[in-house]
Amino acid sequence: MINKQVYNYIIKNNLFSIKKDKIILAISAGADSVCLFHIFRSLGVNMELAHCNFKLRDNDSDEDEEFIKKLAKKHKIKFHVKSFATDFYSKENKVSIQMAARQLRYNWFKDLLIDRNANFIATAHHKDDSIETFFINLIRGSGIRGLVGIKQTEKVIRPLLSIDKIQIIKFLHKNKFKYREDLTNSSLKYLRNKIRMKLIPLLLDLNPLIKENIFNEMKILENTNI
Repeated sequence: MINKQVYNYIIKNNLFSIKKDKIILAISAGADSVCLFHIFRSLGVNMELAHCNFKLRDNDSDEDEEFIKKLAKKHKIKFHVKSFATDFYSKENKVSIQMAARQLRYNWFKDLLIDRNANFIATAHHKDDSIETFFINLIRGSGIRGLVGIKQTEKVIRPLLSIDKIQIIKFLHKNKFKYREDLTNSSLKYLRNKIRMKLIPLLLDLNPLIKENIFNEMKILENTNI
């Protein structure tokens, strides 16, 4: 059961106190964060929702925002939303759109932690995201520190890192939980998508256990404290 697996991961890694801490859940309307939302609900986590509208996908961006507003209202959960001029920020600061979105959202999250007297930001990064990050860093040459994938940080927790994408989709479909698809996730314009859609399927063909092997190697690297 995915709920139990996430609960055990939270406890084993001492991510936060389910009974005492307030969590700001970063939620996009996509499968991963909607999954984490419903798992948190089942565990009785004290949470508020934070949604970033980056204004990059025309009507889809606004429809994502409306989806989350309805979800929060249905379950009587406090909801925060912020719109960003992401394209303008990207050009002004001479960074990629992806980096601009990252900087904008985490700066806002830090403010929310203080304003809402919350303990942690939770994101829905999962095992597959971490493996993809491993390959991104390997390709770009980040050094050994970049080969540990996605990690927990002092104020940003990632309770789904023991869960893979297949589990997430099965959980949502089994419980008939609705979510929205981001069409940019299927565009080969982005390196992460190329890794997910081209490289990893090739590696799985060579070794069906490749993802688990890489995930285990990342944990070994992380434990070396290099």
